Amino acid sequence: MSARAVVLVLAAALAPLATTSVARAEDPCADRPATELDRRGDWRCVGLATYTDPTAEPVAPALGDEEAARLDVARPADWELGVAVSPDGRLYRQTALAPRGPDETRPVNPTPTDVVPEVGPQRADGGMGTRTIFGPDDRLRRSATTSYPWRVVGSISSPGATTSNCSGSLIGPRHLLTAGHCIHRGSGGKDEGWYPNRKVAPGQDGIGTYPNGLKNSHWYFSVSGWFDHGDPAYDYAMVVLEDQRSTAGLGWLGWRSNGHWGEHWTAGYPIWSHDCADSPSADGQCDNHQYGDSDPTLLVLSKQIKTHVDVQGGQSGSPVYERDGDDRRVTGVIAYHGGNWATRVTAARANNFCDWIHAHPSAFASHPCE
Repeated sequence: MSARAVVLVLAAALAPLATTSVARAEDPCADRPATELDRRGDWRCVGLATYTDPTAEPVAPALGDEEAARLDVARPADWELGVAVSPDGRLYRQTALAPRGPDETRPVNPTPTDVVPEVGPQRADGGMGTRTIFGPDDRLRRSATTSYPWRVVGSISSPGATTSNCSGSLIGPRHLLTAGHCIHRGSGGKDEGWYPNRKVAPGQDGIGTYPNGLKNSHWYFSVSGWFDHGDPAYDYAMVVLEDQRSTAGLGWLGWRSNGHWGEHWTAGYPIWSHDCADSPSADGQCDNHQYGDSDPTLLVLSKQIKTHVDVQGGQSGSPVYERDGDDRRVTGVIAYHGGNWATRVTAARANNFCDWIHAHPSAFASHPCE
């Protein structure tokens, strides 16, 4: 047999091995260590997640009353199925709806009552309209951001940035509830993708000022209604942070999936360059301080809540919560301007919160969902 023939025979014999090796190397679901979701029967890895530019800014979308009314229709139940991204970039899909969890959970404050009491706005007469700020800007700065509850409201920023572009609130010892568009662009062709490596600063108090630390994201969760369909009525998500004692020690808000009428509150982080009436800065810019407001509910739809609490771009993901003394429970997530509109906490979404918390508990604090 000629030398060339020998080479061809060996190449033919080794080809299946080489092909198998390449195939295995390109399968992130088979060749990487199992995650919490791999060990469950109701989630499956489907490949690698697609990311967008790390420095890209989430768009602060608007939603009019007519569009919101058109969205208030029944959708398939599987639009609430979870979609998740692991720390190493694998994409997971939920195959069965989350088991029933508590419709309400209580907040947790590991320290004594608030150092600075929660103060509502001193309302002045002003015209209503389809603007972000309704009449005079009556948001008040929350300056005691090392105190509960302000320390559980956090800013979300791009890696390396000192200013934020979204907000969120802790509803578990390492579990930040936010808007879906703060971590994923939603269905939409070329712009689809997850925002990688978001940083969370609970109680940020000014540009580059992190009195409670800057936290790394670990897992992302959203739902099919947002990931696949880009439906504003499903615009919610959770960022699971790295598990740290310092994060768990901040406490968290509760939630409730019923009784959404009446006075409610919000707190979050406007884009630093916007104007805030209660700004401590000479130029009146918001400068990445935390601001809060309250207002009665205007409209409750099946999956959204309309409110006139004052918010601006950057406050997407902020909690809408009801309070009874020190008992604060999230009823929605600020997501759209023009109303303003919050993605409503429903029973199905409360089930998802519990399921995501249960999948990633903290070693430093327990939660009823665990």
